[in-house]
Amino acid sequence: MNSLVIDLGGTFVKMGIIRGGEVLEFKKIPSHSGCNLEGLLDEITDFFHQFKSKHHLELTDFRGIGMAVPGIIDFNEKRVLSINKKYEQAIEFEFEKWAREVLNLPIVLENDAKAALVGEIGFGSAKNETDAVLMTFGTGIGTAVFINNQLLRGKHHQAGCLGGHLTTQSNHFACTCGNTGCVEASSSNWAMPIVAKERSGFDQSLLAQEKIIDYYSVIQCAKQQDPFSVAFLNYLLDQWSTGITNMIHAYDPEVVILSGGLMNAKESVLPELQKRVKERTWTPWGDVRFIVAEHPEKSVLLGLEALLMQQSN
Repeated sequence: MNSLVIDLGGTFVKMGIIRGGEVLEFKKIPSHSGCNLEGLLDEITDFFHQFKSKHHLELTDFRGIGMAVPGIIDFNEKRVLSINKKYEQAIEFEFEKWAREVLNLPIVLENDAKAALVGEIGFGSAKNETDAVLMTFGTGIGTAVFINNQLLRGKHHQAGCLGGHLTTQSNHFACTCGNTGCVEASSSNWAMPIVAKERSGFDQSLLAQEKIIDYYSVIQCAKQQDPFSVAFLNYLLDQWSTGITNMIHAYDPEVVILSGGLMNAKESVLPELQKRVKERTWTPWGDVRFIVAEHPEKSVLLGLEALLMQQSN
């Protein structure tokens, strides 16, 4: 059976057709996440019908629709309860009604980081792990938790997915969530230009000449031994490792899964993250292992198929 899966990311929307963990078709488009949700749903509908027509398939050849959203999701009721500066039209939008009326298929709706974790455990680099936390570095910083072989959701549907809003620096940069000093507000892609420009020496730095200030540009400038960028990267590593340490102390995992765009530079950051986390964590039972997602662009989509498979059993 095929699954239509969609990841509504902050920068890009990724959609695919998956069967048994194999991505048969994949498309990525700019999200314009502050804009018209219905327009994106129309593009998803067109993608589905084009694939179905191209391969001469019927509706009965599809298990359902999986959709991931960067917000707090009521998985059972298939509703977006809260979302932070993205897809605000999604709040209380009737996704289940849309799926039935437009595509005549059942739908699974989940937080994007939670779906990514399910994908890594079901089909990816952390296959068959039973106790894990995931931290994904994209536009923001998303997290998810797997304990005793179960995805953690919580009574109010927000357990485990707000690790990007754990405080790493009290009374520091304001976050869009309302807190100050979140790891996301201090060190995510969206926050990086704000944070960098506040630091002494930015105007004279190599980084100031970059058109885009993000994970990639900071690391590249640091590799060129730009003093500001070297110091800034060290600050970012402190923020990221503190965030991971918080997740380990809170949820007692055996494995930390790292994903997102930052992991394209894993050779530059992973050894130092592991070192700092090991120095800071209280884990008398042993050392937490680190796993990097092999295909971070696909992990959310794979997780959605796994959730659809669980629902249909």
